[in-house]
Amino acid sequence: MITAFYTAATGAVQLQKGLDVTANNVANVSSTGYKASQSTFADLVYTNIDAPQGSNSDLKSGHGVKLDKTSTLLSQGGLEQTGRSLDYAVTADNGFFAVQKGNTVEFTKNGDFHLSTVDGKNYLSTSDGGLVLDSKGQPITAVNEQDNLDVGVYTFSNCDALERVGDTSFTATDGSGAAQAVTSPEIKKGWLEGSNVNMADEMVSVMELQRAFQMNSKIIQISDEISQNINSLR
Repeated sequence: MITAFYTAATGAVQLQKGLDVTANNVANVSSTGYKASQSTFADLVYTNIDAPQGSNSDLKSGHGVKLDKTSTLLSQGGLEQTGRSLDYAVTADNGFFAVQKGNTVEFTKNGDFHLSTVDGKNYLSTSDGGLVLDSKGQPITAVNEQDNLDVGVYTFSNCDALERVGDTSFTATDGSGAAQAVTSPEIKKGWLEGSNVNMADEMVSVMELQRAFQMNSKIIQISDEISQNINSLR
């Protein structure tokens, strides 16, 4: 019963993490440039069950599951025309805008940009103050919103290995490789890319995870009741 209790408890904790991932997707269904996350679970180690001496047994006992990894789905979200001159959308799944924040360069699909004034110059920036970079990796300056700006688009050898650092931002890793400027990128000015969250898929995920969580919770309850009954016999 102790094994069953801890196995189910482990499963419940890990399934709660999966529910958190799904909940974050649902919360960002309207976030510009958001890329949905997908949870993948894996079995924990199995151990052999002792068999009577002289007999063979292939029976194994599991120890629950773990949240193995959280993948990012980079498929393109729907494009929405805004007519705003500082809104940009990349039409390729593997293209990102580069934003400098301090000493760090982040990459995003969120092209909701603005003009901010620093030391008397107007810079193309994000809503949180990051400076948008051009195709040469330099901050973009502008006189007014109607300027024809060289907004850089970057890609990677392995975009799936990018590390998420915010709801809509990523950083390069050893696995993704260094950022590479895209030559003649396809950018739509006056458009924004919406979230790629599919609410139907998220609702199915919620139901699956909730059912699994309820099953593990029930096993915890039953294991606890059996343990109490056994202890009361002493």
